[in-house]
Amino acid sequence: MEKWNPTSLEPEIITILVVTAIIFIACLIYYLKLKKIKVNEAPAGYVLVIQIYIQYIRALVVDIMGKRFEKLTPFFVFLMSYLLCCNLIGIVGFDYPTGSLTVTLSLGLIMFIGTFVIGFRFQKLSYLTRFCINYKSKKTGKHYPIMVNPLNLIEVVTPLISISFRLWGNIFAGGVIVSLWYFMFGYLTSFIPIIGVLSLLTGLVAPPIHGYFDIFVGCIQALVFTMLTMVYWSLAKDHGNYEVKDENLIDVKQLNVVRTK
Repeated sequence: MEKWNPTSLEPEIITILVVTAIIFIACLIYYLKLKKIKVNEAPAGYVLVIQIYIQYIRALVVDIMGKRFEKLTPFFVFLMSYLLCCNLIGIVGFDYPTGSLTVTLSLGLIMFIGTFVIGFRFQKLSYLTRFCINYKSKKTGKHYPIMVNPLNLIEVVTPLISISFRLWGNIFAGGVIVSLWYFMFGYLTSFIPIIGVLSLLTGLVAPPIHGYFDIFVGCIQALVFTMLTMVYWSLAKDHGNYEVKDENLIDVKQLNVVRTK
């Protein structure tokens, strides 16, 4: 705490501000270019690329969550764009925001809170029955909660940890591996006259390393995080008409036997 300075900005915070500015400028350019296109004119160039990107995200939302969630497309477009920029911006020398566990946990909390919001939105208080041990009445056919199931509570927290640590671990590990490659080739070529000064070997090997760990892994992790968020929210919605798992059911006859004992 002695070294903590509340007035100083961490590198990740500066990068987040840069990423936000990049997304804002990209959206502003798209808006201005879109206004210039006439009604009977087909989009081209920058506008066409952005529209293909938006349509791709919209198709994912409809396929995974359903048609009624199509209005969430702008949110997932921003989420995907934010993750892509955060994962790719390290190529130009900035620190990866997603290489910080605080950032990924914050993004995971959005998914976590959204799961409960959608669950209560579609099921009201009956959403809480998924966290309980239930028995099914043969007369009414309904499920009635008896007690809280600790395993189900753990199951709720697990996606938050999984989705956050998956993103953070891949980006952080990729940055470490790239740094180690630079250090190793820099050290090996330092013994070679002239070539060691120029570090040509590092320059030749660095592009494919950045291509895999920064571009390929960064894009894949952004897509995985976005799709998992859609899946978790879709599951929370579908639990409104779900059938309670067998291990969470107690037969009415068994319950009566316990009562008589």
